Amino acid sequence: MYPGVMKKDDSSTRSWNSIADEWVAHADANDYRNHFLLPLMFRLLGDVQDKRVLDLGCGEGGYSRELARRGARVVAVDGSERLIEVARERARDERLDVDHICANANALEGIEADSFDLVVASMSLMDVEDYDGAVAEVGRVLENGGELLMSITHPCFSAPVSKWVRGEDDSRHFAVDRYFDRQPWESLIASAFQTPVIRRHRPLEDYMRAPLRLGFVLREFHEPTATREDLAKSVRFEHLTRIPYFLFMRWQKRSSI
Repeated sequence: MYPGVMKKDDSSTRSWNSIADEWVAHADANDYRNHFLLPLMFRLLGDVQDKRVLDLGCGEGGYSRELARRGARVVAVDGSERLIEVARERARDERLDVDHICANANALEGIEADSFDLVVASMSLMDVEDYDGAVAEVGRVLENGGELLMSITHPCFSAPVSKWVRGEDDSRHFAVDRYFDRQPWESLIASAFQTPVIRRHRPLEDYMRAPLRLGFVLREFHEPTATREDLAKSVRFEHLTRIPYFLFMRWQKRSSI
């Protein structure tokens, strides 16, 4: 359906492709992803029946499949060949109608302009090598009035040096340093991983500047905390009552970009 899309190679897509199978196992079992991030994204999305939705950075396709179950017309994009293979297989096994494309977020040339009502970028845009280029492509493929709903690790609490530390009185607090460093670094996503992945940090102003420069309007800015119901699902969510690990934003394209 999209024969003109050509995947461009970069360090991020190579890195994520190298951990694809580990990521699939992690995504299937991860409490933050399945019991906090995914439900919150769908609460923010609301009714997606018959909407044209691009799932940007779809990974193994969990969000794409749920969008399709809810009646959306879905195109799923990821730069990892292996993750697209898994996403395609899982959608086929569930007999869900999802188009899958292996392409970088900043290189969607084969997708027509003004062709989507929504772009969903769940926990993906903080990892792309070319964030400005990805946002520009989102602006191109969204119709006027269309929206980008994105979630990222909260940049104020995910700098290269950031962690919980224990004080002399045995209290714990979260320390952050090197917030303005924009250099990539390699780290394990979780202790169960055998292979590191390239992580990227940008100050909050970088995330805001690109869509504002293109004329997007910020409609929603959400730093989610854990509710009592969330805490019943995982004890790890207690950290979310103290600092925001994640940031959700809703941007609207208001004019031709």
